[in-house]
Amino acid sequence: MAQTSSKSRKKPTRREDGWQAEKSAMTRRAILDAAVNCFIELGYANTTTALIANHAGVSRGAMMHHFPSRMSVIKAVIQHLHELRLDEYRELMSDIDTPERQLTQEDIRNSVEKAWSYVNMPSFIAYQELLGASRTDPELRSVMTPVEKDFEKQFLSLAKAVFPHWQTLPALEPAHDLVQFLMKGMALSHMSSRRNARAQKVMDYLAHILTEIYEEANLADTSQKAS
Repeated sequence: MAQTSSKSRKKPTRREDGWQAEKSAMTRRAILDAAVNCFIELGYANTTTALIANHAGVSRGAMMHHFPSRMSVIKAVIQHLHELRLDEYRELMSDIDTPERQLTQEDIRNSVEKAWSYVNMPSFIAYQELLGASRTDPELRSVMTPVEKDFEKQFLSLAKAVFPHWQTLPALEPAHDLVQFLMKGMALSHMSSRRNARAQKVMDYLAHILTEIYEEANLADTSQKAS
């Protein structure tokens, strides 16, 4: 009896396919997390794909399978940080301002504290490392520019969503910018002496200013609606 020249192969089951997809996603996430840690600990210029693979605990082959070049993993990290930073901000700020009750000065001070926590998170630090490197790296800058523009747009929309008492006030955008520029500046002043104590005083002052801005803007909005 003649034998067939090729053996039939058993097709993977749906469960096996699902496990392989989950395993691949876990490996990819491990690589992205490792890249973020490398950017924080070693800096953008010193981070190589070999170092990322080593920190992720994956083989060189697995690294190349998911990301065939250094720029491919950097692009993926930038997108990963883009989504992560929005999620982290939403989680930090979601329970501060609710439509059911009035926004208080204590709430505003709490939002300032949360904003300070936000710019000290690993995701922020890693992203700032990439932003800094993009100033003199044209290829990196070309990747980051559209992502940064999209982030700013989504970030402002998110601020409107998590702060319902602010969302209709014209003062929202300048107040939002005030907080972001100030927080970024303080976060980047990592070598300043007595950094935490000075930051607390700045946050007290910022909360006071924001309360005044909110009360004045809210009063003007109420008067305009009444007229």
